[in-house]
Amino acid sequence: MTDTYQARTPALSEAELRQVLAHFGGYRTEAVEAALAELERRGLTLAEDERTQIRQGLAQRDAAAHAHLHRSFVTRLGASLPARLARIRQLTALLLAVGLGTALVIYRAAAPKAANPLGYEPMNTKKYLRDLELYGGKVNVLATEFMAWWNDRWQGRNLATTVACLTVLLAFGFWFTATRRARDLAQDDRPR
Repeated sequence: MTDTYQARTPALSEAELRQVLAHFGGYRTEAVEAALAELERRGLTLAEDERTQIRQGLAQRDAAAHAHLHRSFVTRLGASLPARLARIRQLTALLLAVGLGTALVIYRAAAPKAANPLGYEPMNTKKYLRDLELYGGKVNVLATEFMAWWNDRWQGRNLATTVACLTVLLAFGFWFTATRRARDLAQDDRPR
């Protein structure tokens, strides 16, 4: 990345370079360093206290980012990147095993859906749908259908499917987040 900043900064005007330095908190460290170097190359100097303030601000920002990264739960998973990635895979497999096992137990234990005691489903009749639309409009029909579908997701064998889907999403989310954090941590720990 440094090469791209160093290649781009000679094309910037003095005002643009000073803008980068004035708002250094919104730019990457490499961009700010390249802007400082370009001003020096052009013979335009900054006051020493201003330069010190910029470097201290960058150092504080980098230290805060480093501290935030090291407070992550991933730091407790191992000392090296391969150890962390192995532990992440183990935890992901454990999440999948527990969640899918629970879904299987729910599926086996759930009784088939009982028939409606009325002998028919009101939502399947044109008169009921017409009355819903008459009193509340098309939105009422859609809302009623959605609520029926939503409530059906949390009962019987559909609950097992819901738990299985949520387990897969949760496991993928954990794996994705933890793997990215572990790689960021390993990159941050590299000697510079």
